[in-house]
Amino acid sequence: MMAGSRKPKPIEMSVVEERAGEDAEVSELVSRLEAEADRELAAGVVTLRWGKQQIGVVKRAAAILGVPYQTYLKQVVFRQAVADIEQAEAVLHRAPQPKDSGRRSPSRPN
Repeated sequence: MMAGSRKPKPIEMSVVEERAGEDAEVSELVSRLEAEADRELAAGVVTLRWGKQQIGVVKRAAAILGVPYQTYLKQVVFRQAVADIEQAEAVLHRAPQPKDSGRRSPSRPN
C-alpha cells in the first residue's frame, strides 16, 4: 500500500438513547418538524452526494446527540435555513441610513 493511501478506520457508533438530554420544548419542536417533514415527503425528496468522510462526521455528530443522522441533517439544515432567512430579512428591511450631505449642522448656542 502506498504511503498516504491508507483507508480511514471506520467509525463505530451506536445510538444510546433516542433524543438523550433534550429539553421538552426542543423535543416537541423536533417531533413536530419530523412529522411535518414526513407529511411533505411525497412532495419532494432531496439527495445529497457527499464523501464518506463528510457523512462520517455527520453520523458522529448525530450519534453524540442521540438522533438518527437523517433526522440530525434535517434539524441542522432547517435551523440554518431559518437563521439565514431571518438574517437576510433583517438586512433587507433595515431602514436606509441618511446620506451625509457634507454639511455640518449649525452650532447650538450655549
